[in-house]
Amino acid sequence: MPSWPGYAPWAETVDASREEFVQVAKRFWLIPELIPPLDRDDVGLLYCFCRRLDDAVDEAPSRAEAAAALEQWREELEGRRTPRPLIAAFVAGAARSGLPLSSASHLLDGMAADLLDVRVPDDAALVRYAYQVSSSVGLMLAPLLGVRGDEALRRVVDLGVALQLSNVLLGVEDDARRERVYLPATRLREVGLSSDDVLANPADVRLRPVLRGLADLAEQYAHSAELGAATIPLRYRHGVMLLGRAYGALGRRAAEGLPSPLTPAGLPGRERVRHLVSLTVAGVHPRVLGFTAIPPHDAALHRDLAGLPGAHV
Repeated sequence: MPSWPGYAPWAETVDASREEFVQVAKRFWLIPELIPPLDRDDVGLLYCFCRRLDDAVDEAPSRAEAAAALEQWREELEGRRTPRPLIAAFVAGAARSGLPLSSASHLLDGMAADLLDVRVPDDAALVRYAYQVSSSVGLMLAPLLGVRGDEALRRVVDLGVALQLSNVLLGVEDDARRERVYLPATRLREVGLSSDDVLANPADVRLRPVLRGLADLAEQYAHSAELGAATIPLRYRHGVMLLGRAYGALGRRAAEGLPSPLTPAGLPGRERVRHLVSLTVAGVHPRVLGFTAIPPHDAALHRDLAGLPGAHV
């Protein structure tokens, strides 16, 4: 049963969401049992909210139907239509936990952009997109895990951007099949290619410098996020660090043309051990443990995110 009495009208939905989240979390090397029961209910709802929203777009028979589905989600979130149980429970929990529903709106905006023939002009546009579809989710998750304060939220934004850039690297071929090219046109031009070339041959070895450049960019954001690891409650701190490092490794493998599983659990055993050892060493650094000051956040990382919640502008 749900831990919060206010979830009683949607008990079945809450229980199912929590169980689904627990199973998925373990595939990502996370330990869901570290999360207190009430927060685990909230995180489960957030996970399933994002998962079902993604499915509503990707599995729709047409773009028009996907757009209609997104509009229905928006209307239910904003109270302009009677919400389905998952959305009703999600909104009820947000009111109690402080989860920012404005970030859900940013997520919807990013997913609406995916319904177009995606072409990304430059790094700035890619970073803004990454904020919409990834950092926005991090900002919704933050209060559920006790992550609060301007400095902490800036690092949440950084981690979200880093994760999404790695996701772009992992999905070049699949995205091309959907008429989506997230590789910035400015970077493509530097190697004499265009978005049309990516659509025609997303496995072209000439893309390798572009992919490596995006992997480097992802590492900049991931490094900034890790510098602020002490802003995360200790029970989650090292798991979040491991997730960021593992996803960075997946993106780097894709950039180098190596086989790239979609989750950290699929990494080769030797590489998994290496990341765990590396995390063990990094995890006892005085800065990570909160014994020394966190370096100031680099505002330049957010220069293209002006006006967005959590951004350092």
